[in-house]
Amino acid sequence: MKNKYLLLLFLVTINIFSQDPKLSDNFTVEVGEEYEETDGEIKVFFKHKNYIVAINSKKSDLIIQKFDPKTLKELKRVDLKKFMKSKGGNKEIMQIGDKAVFFYEAWDRSKQIESLMAVNISLEDLTVGDPYTFLSQQGKIVIVRHKLSSSKSLTIMGVFGGKYFFKKSFDNKKLLVTYRLKPEFRDDSKSFDRIAMHIFDSDLKLEWNEVVEMPYTEKKMNNGDYTIDREGNFYMLATVYEDDSTDEKKKNKEDANYHLELFKIKKNTNSIIKNKIEIGDKFIDEASLYENAKGDIVIAGTCKNPDKVTAGLLFSSNKQGQATGVFTIKLDKDGAVSNFKSYDFPVEMLNKYSSKGKKRNIKKNEESLDEKPSFNLLKINSIALNKDGSFLILGEQRYILQKRDLGEGFPKRNEVFNEDAFMMSLSGLSFHFRDILVAKINADGSLAWMHKLPKRQKGVNRKRSMSYTHMFAGDHHYLLYLDNVKNLNLPEDKVPYQHTDGKGGYFTAYIINDKTGEVKKESIFNTREIKGKKLEHFETEKILPLSDSEILIEGFNGRSKDFLIKVTAKQ
Repeated sequence: MKNKYLLLLFLVTINIFSQDPKLSDNFTVEVGEEYEETDGEIKVFFKHKNYIVAINSKKSDLIIQKFDPKTLKELKRVDLKKFMKSKGGNKEIMQIGDKAVFFYEAWDRSKQIESLMAVNISLEDLTVGDPYTFLSQQGKIVIVRHKLSSSKSLTIMGVFGGKYFFKKSFDNKKLLVTYRLKPEFRDDSKSFDRIAMHIFDSDLKLEWNEVVEMPYTEKKMNNGDYTIDREGNFYMLATVYEDDSTDEKKKNKEDANYHLELFKIKKNTNSIIKNKIEIGDKFIDEASLYENAKGDIVIAGTCKNPDKVTAGLLFSSNKQGQATGVFTIKLDKDGAVSNFKSYDFPVEMLNKYSSKGKKRNIKKNEESLDEKPSFNLLKINSIALNKDGSFLILGEQRYILQKRDLGEGFPKRNEVFNEDAFMMSLSGLSFHFRDILVAKINADGSLAWMHKLPKRQKGVNRKRSMSYTHMFAGDHHYLLYLDNVKNLNLPEDKVPYQHTDGKGGYFTAYIINDKTGEVKKESIFNTREIKGKKLEHFETEKILPLSDSEILIEGFNGRSKDFLIKVTAKQ
C-alpha cells in the first residue's frame, strides 16, 4: 500500500511539473506567414515609416527584405550577388536618415591605405548604391582590443573590439566616427594616443574633423567612453594615474591612485578642455557617456573593489575588481563636474537568488574593512534615458569560461575571460549571461530603486538566444529574455535554473513599475509552440522595437523557413 501511495505521489508530481505555465494576459502575440530563410553573418532590422526593412549580409552577397508590420508578411526581396567591388573586411550596418549604410573595411596593400567603405541602401525602394570611400587613412589603423561601453564598432568575427567606432547624438542627427592612429613610439611611457574624429550630419556630409593628441602618455592614462552632443561637440572620459606607475591603489592608501577626467573638444577645434573628477575612495569599473533629452551629458557606471594580484602554486594573475555599486556624475553646460554620487549594492539585494557559499562570501566581504559586496563580473549594457531627466542603468553578469587541460601532472584549470577581452580562436569556450542589474536614478541624482533580477544562461556559440532586450511602455519597463520555465516562480532563497542556448525556452518578461520599482515576472510564449509553430535559432539581436509597446522577432522553423512574431504590451 505504501508503495502505491509513493507511486501516486510521483505521478502527480510529474504531472504538475510537466504542465505549461499560464501565459501572461498583459501581452498579445501575433505570428506571420513563413518565407524563405536568409542565413548570413549579419542581419539587421530597421523600422522606416510604416514598414520594416531587413538587410542580410553573407560574405559579398546581400539580401534585402521589406515587411508589413501589421500583416507580418514579406512584401519584397532583393538578392544581390558579390555587390562589393573589393574584398571587404569587418562590417556594420546602421540607419542614418531615410537610408541604411553598409560599412566595411578595405586595405590597399600597394598604396598602404586603410579605408572605411560605404554602400547606401534606400529604405524607400531598396535600391543599392555603388561602394564609395567614406574615410581613408595612409598607413595602418590601430585595433582597439576592447569594446567601449556605449559605442558601436564594426562587427568582427572572433575578436572583441575594432578599428572604427560609431556613436550617434541623442537626436540621431549627428554621427561620430573615430579611430586611433598608429603611435609614434611603441613604449607607452613615450607614446601619446592620437585620435581621429569625424562628425557627419544626417545626410552624411562631413561637418568637421580633427586629429587630437591626448594630453598624457598611454601609460599615464586609459581612454574611456565618448559621445557627441546635438551641436557636434565631442566628449571623452579618461582614467589618469596620479604617478608614473599604473597601480590602481598604493599600499597602505585608501584612495584610488587615479582620477577621472572629462575631455571636451568644441566643434571645429582641436584643443582639449580638461575637467577633473575627484572620486575619493571609490574605484571605477565601467563608465558610459550619453546626451539626454535635455541636452545634458550624463556619466553613469559602476564602482568596484580594487584589482588584486592573486598567486597560486603554479600561476599568478591580476584579478579584476568586482562591481560594488553604481555611480552618477552631473555636469554643467561647459562639461565641468558639479556632483559625483555613488550607491553601494545593498547586501540584502545581493543575497537574493544566491547559493549558500555566495551568501557567505557576501557576508565576509561586508565585514571586511577594505572590501564591499560585489556583483560578480557585472558589465554595463546600456543607459535608458527617460524624458523627465531620470534614467536607468542596465547591466548583467557576462563572462567567457575556458576549460583547459594542461596534461598529465597538471591540474585542470577553468579560466574566466572578461567579456570584452581580446581573444582569437580558443577551444573549450562557454559563454555565460547571468543576473541583471537595473537601477533607476532620478533627475536630481537620487536613487529611486535598484534590483538584482535572477537569470542564468549558458551557450557555446556566442550570444545567440541569451542576454535580454529592454522596452518601455506606459509606466512600465520590460526586460525580455529567454528563460528556463522552472524559474517563473523562483523563491528568493533559490539559485535560478540554467537556460541552455539552443534548447528552447520560454520568452519571459520582468515587468517593472517605473515609479515604484515593483517587479513582476510573466511568461509570454513557449518557443516550442507559438500558435502552431516552433521557433528555432532564436536570437536576441534579431529583436526590433517597433514602438514603445511593440517588438518584432524573427523566427526560424527548422525547415528552411523564417517567420515574424509581434509581441505587444497592453498599456
